[in-house]
Amino acid sequence: MGTCQHPRNHLIVNSQLSPLQMHELNELDHQLTLAINGSDSIFWDNLMYTVTDTFSWTLVIIALLIIIFKNNTWKEAVMVYVTIALLIFVADRICSGLVKPMVERWRPTQDPQLMYLVDVVRDYRGGRFGFFSGHACNTMCVAMFLAWLFRSAKVTITLFFWSLTTTFTRLYLGVHYLGDVCVGFTVGAILGILFYWLMERFVHPHIGKKGFISEQFTATGYMQSDMDTFMGIVFFNYICVIIFAMTLGIG
Repeated sequence: MGTCQHPRNHLIVNSQLSPLQMHELNELDHQLTLAINGSDSIFWDNLMYTVTDTFSWTLVIIALLIIIFKNNTWKEAVMVYVTIALLIFVADRICSGLVKPMVERWRPTQDPQLMYLVDVVRDYRGGRFGFFSGHACNTMCVAMFLAWLFRSAKVTITLFFWSLTTTFTRLYLGVHYLGDVCVGFTVGAILGILFYWLMERFVHPHIGKKGFISEQFTATGYMQSDMDTFMGIVFFNYICVIIFAMTLGIG
């Protein structure tokens, strides 16, 4: 008779760690995740549930597409669009297509040892496996790529804040461990830098070397006024998300 294989509920870590150290690391990950997970507030439940939905950020996505098109020739803009699309595709395939089915680490909401301790919001549990976080990887790779593309300190902070807040919802909703998120951020940051470097080196050699010194432009030629507009749109989008979350609690 064949043996039944169960998904592994541990992180793949340095083989030099002893079983006791691996167990302690896992327990710490569990405790920190449960500490962040959920609350007694219906408003926060609805807000986290709304923020985690990619559709909630449609306005920001449209604004990014317009700003990139406005500040480049149409050929340059298309190359940037294609690079971002490939970046997200590769990040998703590495996470969901390769690592998750290989590692087979339960999500907290699906873990038989933990699922009844997790505060589940609106019956949302996600898929079976959660290592590593696709939300963390995808949002961070896009944020890192755009940070290098725009070269605006205030926009970089805004992008990283957006990535952090959207990823925090995954911990709050109990669909990822903190370790899942940390690894997702790391992989996403590496991919974002790598794809920008590849685009700058092989696809469009002068896209990051425009050398603008005017206060009206960033170093890569993006108008500062467009950077301010983008930040305003992100702020407005957050307000819309909060208002929508409030309406979910009505009645």
